[in-house]
Amino acid sequence: MTELQAFEATARHLNFTRAATELFVTQGAVSRQVANLEAYLGVTLFTRAHQRLELSEAGLTYLPSVRKALNHLETATAHLMSHRGKGGVLNLSVPPSFAMQWLLPRLHQFNLEQPEITLNFVRYAHSHNFYEDQELDAAIQFGEGEWPGAASCYLTGKDTVPICAPGVVKGGNVLTPEQLTQLTLLQHVEVPHAWQDWCNYFGLEHSNGRVGPRFDQYSLIIKAAMSGFGIGLVPRCLVEDELRSGRLINPIDQPYMARQGYFLCVIENRGNIPAVNTLRTWLLEKLSEPADQAAKKNKPHGFKKPR
Repeated sequence: MTELQAFEATARHLNFTRAATELFVTQGAVSRQVANLEAYLGVTLFTRAHQRLELSEAGLTYLPSVRKALNHLETATAHLMSHRGKGGVLNLSVPPSFAMQWLLPRLHQFNLEQPEITLNFVRYAHSHNFYEDQELDAAIQFGEGEWPGAASCYLTGKDTVPICAPGVVKGGNVLTPEQLTQLTLLQHVEVPHAWQDWCNYFGLEHSNGRVGPRFDQYSLIIKAAMSGFGIGLVPRCLVEDELRSGRLINPIDQPYMARQGYFLCVIENRGNIPAVNTLRTWLLEKLSEPADQAAKKNKPHGFKKPR
């Protein structure tokens, strides 16, 4: 570890003296530690030309892996020391629609049940580079379950339903699949195959499944459907309250499982953090609750008096 720290500091400063000052050792000690590492690896990590220190090709290749390993160790150690292994701060990325429609209404439950864990919500990207994004501990992603640099666990979202406002369907609230495809189909730009997959499942091979206005968030599709603009195709978990209250209807009450859903992605080397496992267990437990039971729990309870 001492040699790796000396290598990383020297690579950052390209100067033994400045690296030694940062590590609180002598310049000679840093130079020896780098030399010991080079001898152990059997390669030269630095070149010395015109009194300047430069990384060799081997050093340039080795440095990102060393930095990543040292950063992970630092993060894990800080989590453990700050919270005695029982809680901590989790940096979490969540799709806006899932956060708005499902997670945020339940955050007060999480705080009540897990007061030692703080969730920080960071910028969401549809396709994270989990190898490079060091600010994340975990992310909820929408897709088919494969993301480089992260281990994924399926949560919910494959159970998909067509939705519309009650007034859209004339003469009742029930449509056949053929009738539905004659209406305006609201499309998700990140899931362009959704309606076409649905049409293929119901045997509508010559449908207009890819035709219709496009939106970049499920929350916008839900609002558009509620306004009577067209028919949306969304994960059921996002519209349970709206379907139960009658603000939206499902005009075709036939089950359909899409190929994509919401997954909890845990960044490599973060899976051993206790708070990550606590969050995973809590999410799976809440998602398995019946919708009516969850609705009762999610009613506002007011503010707790400070202790």
